[in-house]
Amino acid sequence: MFKKRRILFVNLPFSGHTNPTLELAKTFVSLGHEVTYVHSPDWKNKIERTGAVFVPYDGYPSTLTTSQKETKSWGAAYKTVQRIGKGFDCLIYEMLFLPGKVVADQLGIPAFRLFSTFTLNEKVLHDFGKTGGWYMTFIFRYPLLCKIVSQVLKKKFNLRYGNIAKEMTDNAPKLNFTYTVKEFQIYSGDFDSSRYKYVGASIGGREEKEFDFSKIENPIIYISLGTLLNTSVKFFRKCLDAFRNQPVSVVMSIGNVVKMEQLGKIPDNFFVYPFVPQLEILKKASLFITHGGMNSVNEALYYGTPMLVIPVGNDQPTVARRIETLHLGKYMKQKDIDADSLRLSAMEILNNNSYKDTLREFQIKSQSAGGNMEIARQILAELDNE
Repeated sequence: MFKKRRILFVNLPFSGHTNPTLELAKTFVSLGHEVTYVHSPDWKNKIERTGAVFVPYDGYPSTLTTSQKETKSWGAAYKTVQRIGKGFDCLIYEMLFLPGKVVADQLGIPAFRLFSTFTLNEKVLHDFGKTGGWYMTFIFRYPLLCKIVSQVLKKKFNLRYGNIAKEMTDNAPKLNFTYTVKEFQIYSGDFDSSRYKYVGASIGGREEKEFDFSKIENPIIYISLGTLLNTSVKFFRKCLDAFRNQPVSVVMSIGNVVKMEQLGKIPDNFFVYPFVPQLEILKKASLFITHGGMNSVNEALYYGTPMLVIPVGNDQPTVARRIETLHLGKYMKQKDIDADSLRLSAMEILNNNSYKDTLREFQIKSQSAGGNMEIARQILAELDNE
């Protein structure tokens, strides 16, 4: 039996980096531990539903724009953890909060790090920089720019190193957890297996509504893209043209920006919604057309669903190439997509059982990796050994 602990979480206001950690907070609460979670006010309700105590960032007014919120979140989170962190047994942070280890050291408590993308080192970041487009990772394409940004961050957060990649790898916590399986990780041999653990997808604890499959026939193609592509009426119309009158049922999630009436006449074999319960759909889908966000990909691995990946930026092109290399699906570039190419690629995956065969091995590994319960077990054991 583990000793009751006071556990502090901190994260930044980015969905992909926060969502997998919510079940971990809920897991600790279910095991009888006291959990406090520092985050943006926008995440208050979701965090409180885990049973954790929510603490909003200091100095973070609600009048900020979305981009201002994202920019200010690092400093606001850092100062809040500095203020309240004394007396906790540990700090758990997601890798995007770069000063996590530094602030834990200042507080004199152990830190544990979570990766919602691949485990990162200089090689992985370099790959992201080369192919990730004009998004957050582009700084790793330009050494001088990266050096300038690194120096600013070092000064602002008292980092040990004036190099982001070096700070991540050489000032790392003793235990680090990545939400995928080791076989999917790129350059996996670069990471010390005693310190870097692979736990598969964050699946449990999701609050999902039931979905009516009564009018949907197999095979099912599920289309859901990230926020950067969910605004594209043009893309969704290509999907309608690609699979209109085809012998498939298509469940398409279009988000809350594109409106149904903008898409024109919806074919009878399409079922279009702003949002759907993704895990329920993935359990039954024969193909997942996705932007390649790491959380969605890990969920597809968990359920053994082949993927057709259309990446936008950041880590997504690297994820897409990994999926194609491992024969878990196919990779299409946005500029190459029209209705015909989309249909041909999708049908090639649907008609080739070898994708499903490969995925079966990954599904077994993912479902046996332990997820958030395994993270909780290892962290509590480490704290008991301190």
